[in-house]
Amino acid sequence: MVEIKEHKSFYVRSLLEATLDPLVTISPEGKIMYINQATVDITGVTRDLLKNTDFFEYFTESQKAREVYLKVFDQGSIKDFPLTLRHKDGKLTDVLFNGSVYKDDTGKVAGVVIVARDVTEQKRIATELLEAKESAELATAISEEAKIKAEIAATAAENAVKAKQQFLSNMSHEIR
Repeated sequence: MVEIKEHKSFYVRSLLEATLDPLVTISPEGKIMYINQATVDITGVTRDLLKNTDFFEYFTESQKAREVYLKVFDQGSIKDFPLTLRHKDGKLTDVLFNGSVYKDDTGKVAGVVIVARDVTEQKRIATELLEAKESAELATAISEEAKIKAEIAATAAENAVKAKQQFLSNMSHEIR
């Protein structure tokens, strides 16, 4: 039985380490209990230094992170809540925070498991697309304005040619 339990534990840890998303288990008091390598990478802080620290201090808005954490306890889970993680060198990573409570063998809530999906690149692309759309709309407006001005200039040129032809026709008639 001990061998099966050890195998399960090894299997679970392997799964947790395999994910590319930061994954953290947190005690009911808000202290970090388990960290995968992706969490170490995104914070720049070693496992030893992360363990037993206040989970909320790694976010740019620690109070907002605390409120979301408490919401997980109230609701049992939370999905896609936007937060920003801070790397020890100052780099910011936008994440969607997903969490749910987990229970021990007796059914008592033992803590919260958090997975944070890095959405920094998606946000950058969305911003670039929005900027490109705004630029295209501006270019279209400028193009429309230029087209109107060109039509006005073409009409003026046509009127000038007609006036010149009329003048030459009148002069030719007068000379005869």
